[in-house]
Amino acid sequence: MKKLTDTKIDIAEIASHLARMGWSEANAGNISVLMPRGTTFDPGDNPNSYHFHEPVRALAGRTLLITATGSRFRRMKRDIDTQIVPVTITEFGTGALWPSEFPSPTSEIGTHIQVHSLTPDLGWETSAIVHTHSTKMLTLSSSDLPGEMLQDAVERAHPEISILMRKGLAFLDFAPPGTWELGEKTRDEFKQANAVIWRKHGILGFAEDLEMACDYVEMTEKAAEILLLEKSAFGNFLGLKDRELENLRDELVPD
Repeated sequence: MKKLTDTKIDIAEIASHLARMGWSEANAGNISVLMPRGTTFDPGDNPNSYHFHEPVRALAGRTLLITATGSRFRRMKRDIDTQIVPVTITEFGTGALWPSEFPSPTSEIGTHIQVHSLTPDLGWETSAIVHTHSTKMLTLSSSDLPGEMLQDAVERAHPEISILMRKGLAFLDFAPPGTWELGEKTRDEFKQANAVIWRKHGILGFAEDLEMACDYVEMTEKAAEILLLEKSAFGNFLGLKDRELENLRDELVPD
């Protein structure tokens, strides 16, 4: 079973990588990992708390690690003991508790909680969420094109999307960040997607482990970069044609 300390190191490594990529300006971005069942952390006396708008029973009693509000990814390795918050979900899944000596978790905690709630139904022991402000997808998602058209273009732009992101991705229209309602919409999209793009905001990757969640973010951002380069070079998006996409997906169908 992966220990809390080891997982903190993994989070700090991913955060540093995203900072080097230029995708986490100032205190942008957040990361969380739902620990396996049986991993516990005592929030101590008089813990701080976050009350859920509705019970999330799928996570009752679980522990997760989540980056703090105001934390900077470029400093995460140095601030690993103070800027990655251990959070305990209450016995009945009605709220989250963390030690009073820690800062508050990211303001997007509502989204993280609700997306992680999908984990048991997926048959996973643990799960990870990576959210970052990648430049090319921020640009592409600012387009006035409908989300369905952008989704189709992105999925055609890079073969790796079809190969490694079998559920594909989804676009959500711009909404105020940090709300429980945004978390609900994001959770619902993740029922059939590996990555969700918050238009004019950023990308979220959700997977069984941190590396794959980061992979989903990187592949989505690479597809956006390809589309923007195609538009610049040729005047329009190109990507895989219907027949090419069909052949690729046929090759991926298991025997």
